Amino acid sequence: MEFIGERISIKRMENEVSIVIISLKEKTKNILLTIYLALWSLSGIIVFSQYLVIPDPNTRLALLVWMAFWAYFEFKIFKAYMWRKYGVEKIKLRNGKFLYKRDRAGKGKVKTYEFDFIKAPRYIEPKENSFFENINNSYWVIAGERLAFDYYGREIKFGIQLSETDAKALLKLVNKEISK
Repeated sequence: MEFIGERISIKRMENEVSIVIISLKEKTKNILLTIYLALWSLSGIIVFSQYLVIPDPNTRLALLVWMAFWAYFEFKIFKAYMWRKYGVEKIKLRNGKFLYKRDRAGKGKVKTYEFDFIKAPRYIEPKENSFFENINNSYWVIAGERLAFDYYGREIKFGIQLSETDAKALLKLVNKEISK
């Protein structure tokens, strides 16, 4: 087994190259994310318990709207928590196909891309001083892909929050395997 940086492992077999990219993990930020998830969940439970005892229909409607926003962000926080705790990107290059899966504790869908239709694999340069780039690179979201290719006119991204060195080394490996 080979390694590129601290997060990427490569296993070569006869007709297959298997690449695993472990999600970025930082102990302090994981603790903060866990506390954030727990407090966010607790706040939703408290508000929902008050919804049941408030007689005023306008106030109940306002709480219902708040609960909809709460549920959306609860889902997003939980996804980020699960990604940081159990997330890996799995890539398999075999039989002329690029198989990609974002795996969270064994869950995730494998997407298949044929080598013949993969165009322009590239490194995505981060934009300096960009608000959205800073959000995508934050620990609290699942974003910040560093590699991409075009497939039937769509941009397919992978390599979440990789360093420039690791991303370019992975790109070189992927290009080499695709061009065989």
